[in-house]
Amino acid sequence: MRRASRELALACVIGFAPLLAGCGLATKNSPPSERQAAARTPASPGEREGTAPAQPHALPVNPAASARAAVERFAERYVNWTWRSLLGDQRRLAATAVGEARASELQAYAATERDTALARGRVFNSGTVIAVAPVNGGPGDEWACVTREQTGGQGEYAALVAAYHVTLATVHPVPGGFAVSSWRPEL
Repeated sequence: MRRASRELALACVIGFAPLLAGCGLATKNSPPSERQAAARTPASPGEREGTAPAQPHALPVNPAASARAAVERFAERYVNWTWRSLLGDQRRLAATAVGEARASELQAYAATERDTALARGRVFNSGTVIAVAPVNGGPGDEWACVTREQTGGQGEYAALVAAYHVTLATVHPVPGGFAVSSWRPEL
């Protein structure tokens, strides 16, 4: 049964990838102005926009052996956290990533330091990576990742329903392996 679920999720990822690409998402083949505009995304609710944190271009620690492994490992860490572990988790994610993904995690870390709602609500997120596939079916640097996640906690976070999420990730070769360079949740 579990294998059938994974195969269905993988089929969905492969089927949705061209749709997502056609919905105005900037790709490496887009003109530079479109790629730059797509890279400038507003902060998530509860996060404050600010200047980019220091060291977004440093080399990652413990690069993954393959592009797929880099996406899977980043996703596992990204979806599994508690209000107590989140700061450390964000720092570890930043350390394993490069470029935009590293800068984004460092920025999220800075916002989380100021956020008291997470502790008050005892918020947590747990999830599983369902499928990872290259976008457009090729061995490129862009990947689609499907996760199933459950966010919970106290108060307004107590009755949230588990949901599937689709994220587009870009992976780049780095000395010693591969690292995630952008992480763009879509659904």
